Amino acid sequence: MIHYSEENFMKNQQFPFCISVEELQGGEISDRHDYDFSEIIYVASGSGTYLYRETTLQIAKGDVLIIQPGLAHAYGAHPDSNLRIYRVMFQQRLLNREWPALNHAAPFIDPIFIDPFFCGNKQLKSHISLKTKEQIELTILLDRMVSEYLQKSWGHHCMIRMLLVEIFLFLGRWSKDDRGLDSDTAGTKKDVFSNVCVFIKQHYMQQISLEEVRNMCGMSQSTFTMNFKKMTGFSFIDYRNRVRIRAAKELLENTDLAIINVSQKVGFDDLSNFDRTFKRFEGLSPLNYRKSKSSL
Repeated sequence: MIHYSEENFMKNQQFPFCISVEELQGGEISDRHDYDFSEIIYVASGSGTYLYRETTLQIAKGDVLIIQPGLAHAYGAHPDSNLRIYRVMFQQRLLNREWPALNHAAPFIDPIFIDPFFCGNKQLKSHISLKTKEQIELTILLDRMVSEYLQKSWGHHCMIRMLLVEIFLFLGRWSKDDRGLDSDTAGTKKDVFSNVCVFIKQHYMQQISLEEVRNMCGMSQSTFTMNFKKMTGFSFIDYRNRVRIRAAKELLENTDLAIINVSQKVGFDDLSNFDRTFKRFEGLSPLNYRKSKSSL
């Protein structure tokens, strides 16, 4: 078994935090290991196994695992599935100021999401399976956290702490909900697609596809396409491209970036496709759009 200390993962001892997104290929399994810090694992896609103590747990897309310090564990992908996971690692002192507030909220949240010292070190549930709407919401929060961690913009330490507390509170709320199958009500569908729209707005610069997003929602392509258009008034591709073109207009008006660089920044790999799509929405080419705005 391998033991990992804080120094192995966290470069800044004043801010003991690390987040990563990892992929395990079919049949691949991690070494058995433990940490001297806490970890949250979120299964973003695929299926596999999680081994801890003498127990083997089957895990799949939407599962969240809370791993306390000193717990020896390993995880791996099923032979016929790749496993994509978010790993959030932190020392509990990172939230020294926040834990007491979370402790006061204990009647409303599951105690697993509070510092064990406040819980009397009880043996607590450490696994929750999220519904579709919850999966999208958590993915949005985790992607924001990844962005803050990698970009290290001003105030990123504060933003990461706030996001971590928000994740704990959401997980606590969800753990108290009925864990039955997703409701098929119009309200639930509206929430799911509202979150899909947020996801698109945050990831439009990436190569997000209909296949990826409908898998995230656990729907067939026909069901997703029909309901997305019903909820938004647009097809998925049109909605995504509208978001991209809106961002492109901002860049064309406010920067001197070359057209090809604008195209790449908003998610188009092919310049001719960008030009064609821009013309369809705006009635003129990106170059002529920039000229029309610069002449004002």
